[in-house]
Amino acid sequence: MKLPDFEADIGLNALRTAMGASLREYIASPSSDVLTIEEIERLAGEGIEIPLDDVRVLNDGTHFYKGKRVIVYIRDVAEYGGRSSMPKYHLAMCDTLTKMIEEGRYKKRYVVATRDDGKFSIQKIRGDLAVPSEEPLRVCQHCLDELKYKSFSLRLGQAERDVAVRTFSLKGFFEEFGKSCVWAMPKFDAAHAATNIYSPQFYRIAKALKQRKGYRCEQAKCRIDLSHPSHQRFLHAHHIDADKSDNHPSNIKLLCIRCHAREFRHSHVRENPDYAIFCARFPEPVNA
Repeated sequence: MKLPDFEADIGLNALRTAMGASLREYIASPSSDVLTIEEIERLAGEGIEIPLDDVRVLNDGTHFYKGKRVIVYIRDVAEYGGRSSMPKYHLAMCDTLTKMIEEGRYKKRYVVATRDDGKFSIQKIRGDLAVPSEEPLRVCQHCLDELKYKSFSLRLGQAERDVAVRTFSLKGFFEEFGKSCVWAMPKFDAAHAATNIYSPQFYRIAKALKQRKGYRCEQAKCRIDLSHPSHQRFLHAHHIDADKSDNHPSNIKLLCIRCHAREFRHSHVRENPDYAIFCARFPEPVNA
């Protein structure tokens, strides 16, 4: 159906004239999935404080926001007696961030940035005052271990790890991994779409979540305890939005194999031999 030319409508034009409204050119708002010029400048400078649910996790374990690979760090640092402990900045979804998420601190305390000179915009909290400053921060060793960056491992000796942290370069990291993630944008084409498969990071993140949540099914009507070592394999990590490349803990729900099989388009889980074993060991209550 073709829309009428509203500018030629006598009644509407009379109403517009009576209201004193002038004709204006329509300018579409930028897509919420695309960074504005202001956001790009802020990412490269003071960073952006946003709900961290908006930051996703790529298959390589690094973070991206609106098509840009980003780092995350704590901006507000409490100062006591003129002293403060500077936080680390994070390259990946490591054990530290996973724990922060579980404690409910991740959303409130972190900002994202693409700045690569090693300096970070910090606010030192002195009582009721927030004093801005630029501070050098050190990279999180758990992130380096997660990415196996330049063969880094937490199993290395203290001296070797200290050297790796001291010589780490954000500029070098971004040169290797890249700041732009065109293929990670919400609208994919055949050449750039991320393959919807489980990444190595998924298994580590899933295991950490299971441990922290006590190996219990998160389905409200179930909540079965599978913490016994012989039962832990029956607890699955389900991707809520079906995107296996998105390993943000907010996108993962722990479900027993029976509850997992009941999820939309997950009937194939019943073909897993563990499904019959689980149902035999844990019969469903008659009134369930």
